Amino acid sequence: MRIHGENEISRSIDVNQENDYKKYVPQLREDFKHICGYCGKPEEVTTKGFEPDHFVPGRIDSSRKLDYSNLVYSCFTCNRKKLGKWPTENKDKPNDGEVGFVDPALKEYDTHLGRDKEGSIEFYTSVGEYMYKNAFRFDIRPMKEIWKISQLINAKENLFEIKDKLTSEELMKYLELDKAIEELKKILFEKKE
Repeated sequence: MRIHGENEISRSIDVNQENDYKKYVPQLREDFKHICGYCGKPEEVTTKGFEPDHFVPGRIDSSRKLDYSNLVYSCFTCNRKKLGKWPTENKDKPNDGEVGFVDPALKEYDTHLGRDKEGSIEFYTSVGEYMYKNAFRFDIRPMKEIWKISQLINAKENLFEIKDKLTSEELMKYLELDKAIEELKKILFEKKE
């Protein structure tokens, strides 16, 4: 399964140049389908917010600070874990085949990282292992729980659309689902996601 689930993320190519990379946030949100490009976390699951990440860090290539094609819509946690990491130290080489990064807006991302049937993130290559264990620390973060809560939220939204047609028993299940979502959100908050 893909980290981004059914969401196909890609950057728009006809974006007007801005004088501050933060002004790109509304377009990035749309292009990245309101999820983190790195971990697939939906906006509604986090309490810390989202921000643009410079895929190639500014310390490596300061000329790309305002380059829309270098920005990734990132959750706070992924952005802080990645920070200025760039193992190759070469602005034109995101990885050396063993360590480094793959742009999450490229289809190639799916060949390095994905999800198991429970929703946990897993790696398939050496570069994926670097991102998993060293860069984003998916090995110590509640990625399965994040995936599960996002699935529950989707189920709740689907039920909400037909709530007027639910039986009293189905309505009780809807309320139980809502309670389970709130309990999971508390767990994620405590784990600083």
